[in-house]
Amino acid sequence: MQTVKINFGYFWPDFNNEDNYFTRVLSLKYNVEISDNPDFYFFTHPYNGKRDYLKYKCHRVFLGWENVRANWDICDYVLDSDFYENNPRHKRWPIWASWNPIRLTAPKELKHFTGKKKFCCMVVSNGKAKERIEFFHQLSKYKQVDSGGRFLNNIGGPVADKMKFISDYKFVISFENSASPGYTTEKLIEPMLVNSIPIYWGNTAVRKDFNTDSFINIENSQSFDAAIEKIIELDSNEEKYLAMAAQPWLNNNQLPREFTQESLAAFFDFVVADSKTKKPVALNSYKNFKHKTSIFLYRLRDSFYHRLGINKGFR
Repeated sequence: MQTVKINFGYFWPDFNNEDNYFTRVLSLKYNVEISDNPDFYFFTHPYNGKRDYLKYKCHRVFLGWENVRANWDICDYVLDSDFYENNPRHKRWPIWASWNPIRLTAPKELKHFTGKKKFCCMVVSNGKAKERIEFFHQLSKYKQVDSGGRFLNNIGGPVADKMKFISDYKFVISFENSASPGYTTEKLIEPMLVNSIPIYWGNTAVRKDFNTDSFINIENSQSFDAAIEKIIELDSNEEKYLAMAAQPWLNNNQLPREFTQESLAAFFDFVVADSKTKKPVALNSYKNFKHKTSIFLYRLRDSFYHRLGINKGFR
């Protein structure tokens, strides 16, 4: 069995480098070794200005789990939410695809929906998502929306277990922090997995992946009023609420092949084979100079705005 040496960067605090979705898929065919001298370095959007990927001169795999575009000057392969055509080094793989989404095809039992007595909730920490904040306040004029996160908390403090908390509610506000075609995070499937109906805003192309008859899909802020009218209708009419709940989460109740474990494994096979024929972008002197120059200019701009007392958030 071929050995593939990998490492990870810029992940959440409890991310397990040795046991995660990617290592498990790779381990189906390869002997996976976590190494400080890897063949492939997996990284996502650099937080707080940290750019540890610059230390790694191997092939780099960018995981676009935030609403940012891939910079091909710093990576060789990309897994993200964007739609590309005719680029074999890119695979559309939003973060929810790593949540074992085949579970969404399980038969729905309506008894799990009828037992919910609480109206609606949300669990968020980001106070900068203005669409979500506006919608929360508008819907709260009808009934209290319980906020269990650190932002707009109205239940006495942040919840310890998000999934357990949201499972008690008929509806869950599942807005993305920002919108882009194709960009859907775990925010949409979390309520689905606990049999609650999501109230979604974000990915304008979400119907390509999900059955929009199974949840409240808000395409733009101009449709907030219509969405709230629909929520009130469903909240006051159990028959209509259960009719929506009975709809499959996925189109035709099938997980698209591109989001299956087999499809990801095939992409990794391509990456391993292709990397043997191409020099890593990390060794491309022109792209390295271009990228480091852009970092310098961003930092210079940061410093300028800082002196003016303006936080533009450049990284």
